[in-house]
Amino acid sequence: MRKVFLLLLALPLLGNAYYSPGKPAGFVNDYAEMLAPAEVQALEGKLTSFEKETSNELTIVTVPDLGGDTIENFAVKLFEEWKIGKAKNDNGVLLLISRDDREARIEVGYGLEGALTDAQSFPIIDQIIVPAFREGKYYEGLSGAADAIVAATKGEYAPEPSRASGKLDQDTIWFIITAAWFALVWLGSVLARSKSWWGGGVVGGVLGIIVTIFFGFLLAGLIALALLVPIGLFLDYVVSREYQKAKQSGRMPRWWGGGGLGHGGGGFGGGFGGFGGGHSGGGGASGRW
Repeated sequence: MRKVFLLLLALPLLGNAYYSPGKPAGFVNDYAEMLAPAEVQALEGKLTSFEKETSNELTIVTVPDLGGDTIENFAVKLFEEWKIGKAKNDNGVLLLISRDDREARIEVGYGLEGALTDAQSFPIIDQIIVPAFREGKYYEGLSGAADAIVAATKGEYAPEPSRASGKLDQDTIWFIITAAWFALVWLGSVLARSKSWWGGGVVGGVLGIIVTIFFGFLLAGLIALALLVPIGLFLDYVVSREYQKAKQSGRMPRWWGGGGLGHGGGGFGGGFGGFGGGHSGGGGASGRW
């Protein structure tokens, strides 16, 4: 897990590794060949009926691997490339599976974030996809997940109560650290655009207050404030200066963009007809099996 963590730390600095799997042939695109033809047809019929009934566009995509990318970035880029969902409603959902990476992601369009929340998306992966995939039952996992997503958009899905023990395992700890790193990189890309650099000090102060509340110990909070405020000011100063240098030189690193979401034309043409021009809202959940 530590090797994975170190690899993930380097990803924002290496640029996005996304590759396009191709044009969509339907609502189900099994590039990783995890399903039998009859299973693809069954899922396609289910998702086609869902679109006709609600106008919501749910697509299932399996890929062999992520090409070194994170599944979160890959999902956003694919969502924006295919323009899943209707342009006026942004009512698309992407269920992405990476076979070799053993990862799953539900990416939700802006218009459905209120109906299919992050809190609902994670149990769909954790309670439906993961158990089925661990037994090699890919169709069952995808079909069950599709049913749950459809139910959630209708306000009819309630995940089972979590049976977590409350004890953090090593993988969970490393995941938290990794997520914190990506949050730091994103925050740096935001602060870099500001003309002043006091914002970093404010962020550091807020983090210090959070530490005080979390530990319930005033001395720890004061120490955190004394350390985090100057660190925040310094980091904001550094990233703002480097951003301005890069901007003037015309060579902007891709990670300054914070994963920028594209807004362009409609979906692909062809026999399927493409999706309706929707955009990702950035919400959803990821998991591994």
